[in-house]
Amino acid sequence: MVINKIAQTEAIKDRRLDIINRISKRRHWTFSDMNPYFVEVYEIMPKITEALSYRSYKKQLKIEKEKYVKMAMFNYIRTRLCV
Repeated sequence: MVINKIAQTEAIKDRRLDIINRISKRRHWTFSDMNPYFVEVYEIMPKITEALSYRSYKKQLKIEKEKYVKMAMFNYIRTRLCV
């Protein structure tokens, strides 16, 4: 059962990567840090481990994005105050 959940989550992630690649190619974006989906793919996507449907993946993605933005702001403020 655990293997099925992992395989299903990986299939959902692959589907999302295909969508991101299509959007990036259509808009002629290279996949660098200037791409708006860069953070999602390299920072947030590996943290989502259990998503049984695309809808639950999107919910977890939203939660992880909020956490990421909050931590990024905290780190920015902390580094600016310590200098």
